[in-house]
Amino acid sequence: MSRTYQVMALTLVSALLAGCSAGDVTGPAHMPGDQTPEVSAQAAAMAASPHMPAAGTFNQTAVLGLEVRQAGPNTILEQTSQGVAGGTLTGDLQDELRVVIHPNGSFNAHFTVTCVCTVEGKEGVVELVANNTGEIVGPVGAYEGRAVITGGTGELSGLRGVLQFEGAVDLTTGLSTLTYAGTIHFAP
Repeated sequence: MSRTYQVMALTLVSALLAGCSAGDVTGPAHMPGDQTPEVSAQAAAMAASPHMPAAGTFNQTAVLGLEVRQAGPNTILEQTSQGVAGGTLTGDLQDELRVVIHPNGSFNAHFTVTCVCTVEGKEGVVELVANNTGEIVGPVGAYEGRAVITGGTGELSGLRGVLQFEGAVDLTTGLSTLTYAGTIHFAP
């Protein structure tokens, strides 16, 4: 593109972004219901709640389903469990997890937790997506990881947050207990 066309294109883009035309020099033009990105961002920031500390526990109480298979030297577990959440997030939970156990005893997991919860007096369903790594030591697997609250329903539809956690799984029962800490907030 020649230098002249580049300057013309930049001028046109600048005029469009500013919302100006030859007959309108008073400011950006708007269609009914439109919001400029600046106004939308300001409104979202004003409507979002401040970040709050969150801490508590997740305890699995029953294994609902378990599949075990080998993939080369690795063992893969796919498990569905139910349990309870306590602390900032309080309620009944169900999780679906996939764990890959390596020959050296280390493991990594990915799981989704759905909690019918109460948070700050608000009720709804919250979904968390998490990853962790750990190591099998005797009859226990110790792990740590990170969970992200990806959304919710009801009064918790705007709940967002990031939680760090650590826990242990009893290898004889397959049940896990973890403690979490992090921050949450309500997005608009």
